[in-house]
Amino acid sequence: MTTTAPTAPPALRAAAPPAARARVAGVDVVRGLLLVVIVLSGSLLEPPAWFDHAPWVGVHPLDLVFPSFVLLMGVGLGFACARGVQLTRLPRRVLVLLAAGFAYNAAVQWARLGTVDPGQLRWTGVLQVFALLTLVISLVHLVVRGWVAWTAVALAAGAAHTWLLARWAATCPGGELTPTCNPSLGIDPAVVPVGHLYWQMDAGHDPEGLVALFGACATAAAGVAAAHALRGRTPSPTSAASSTGGGGLLTRALVAAGLAGPGVVPAAARLVVVAAVLAVGGRVASLWVPAMKRLWTAPFGLSVAALVIALVAVVHLLVDAPWVQRGPARGTVLPSLPAGLRALREPFVALGRNSLLVYVGSEVLATVLLLRPLRADPAAEPSWAQSLAGHLAWLGGPQVGLSAALLAGWWVLALLLHRRRWYLRA
Repeated sequence: MTTTAPTAPPALRAAAPPAARARVAGVDVVRGLLLVVIVLSGSLLEPPAWFDHAPWVGVHPLDLVFPSFVLLMGVGLGFACARGVQLTRLPRRVLVLLAAGFAYNAAVQWARLGTVDPGQLRWTGVLQVFALLTLVISLVHLVVRGWVAWTAVALAAGAAHTWLLARWAATCPGGELTPTCNPSLGIDPAVVPVGHLYWQMDAGHDPEGLVALFGACATAAAGVAAAHALRGRTPSPTSAASSTGGGGLLTRALVAAGLAGPGVVPAAARLVVVAAVLAVGGRVASLWVPAMKRLWTAPFGLSVAALVIALVAVVHLLVDAPWVQRGPARGTVLPSLPAGLRALREPFVALGRNSLLVYVGSEVLATVLLLRPLRADPAAEPSWAQSLAGHLAWLGGPQVGLSAALLAGWWVLALLLHRRRWYLRA
């Protein structure tokens, strides 16, 4: 992974088309919001059962985090690939993410066991999912363009994954997928040695294995569709003012009030359409398979995608409208609100722009703090996280103090890096 600044030399900036330079702050803000959840949830000393990952069928709050990040990763890939797929850089990006994934797994193994055993080192994981999704999405983007087409790709991937799971379930006792009868148990060990899979397959599945990756493709493709919906051709002010129908009336009203530009409302409307179609697709898939994170089923993956895309639409309307970017025109309402929104969004933008660093770094740090030092009796001996929480109890209690300190630390780091325009990318 390399640390890069988002700006190019003056000559290159002048030559770059406007679309290549533009960023959608709303996407960064949503990433920032998600990272706040990630840091806080990762700092929990004892997550309650209702919050922690669901054991099998069903969805708990913590199950929503990683798929939401995959959806937003798909949005980022959509923006990057829309400017052209750089095939010469693609192998490097994939290999760097894979290497980082192995390093992450080695750090977790060290935290758990005090040593790194290559013979038992897990080969699958979250960064490995990012690597393979980057490869798949980039290659598909060579032939598929536009938000409608990518919405269709997301639905098709979800349908294919549902077909695989439904066919497999038909061979299981009672016609239901279980930890002892599911495609992950049959397919993943056939490709990756059992010793290098999640818990050596003692759980009966790998939540980041090839079968789950198939489901993640639908979620990532939905993110690409959202990116193209945001980038969709923006009508000129003249054409927007002359448009007819409910959408045109709404756009004209918001533009007249100084609350939006002609490109923001149509983009948000396209996002809502994508979210609605994905939600319907997830509901239809639920007729054959249940919603669950463990196998990343379509009712789960498409529904999470729909929820996050709808959130992006709302945030996009709030933080990307011209009246927020430049301040309202003279005589429009709420003259002091744009400055406040700009100030409020910047900390979340700073987090979102360094999402890979904060996500992976916070997960590694939390794992080390929670599992170290190695203890003969963890119930009787405190971990580093518990000791640190005790010292920070004055902030409102051990858990509050620990969570607040970790969030503040990562936020300050992100703000400092954002000020220097240093961002960690694959």
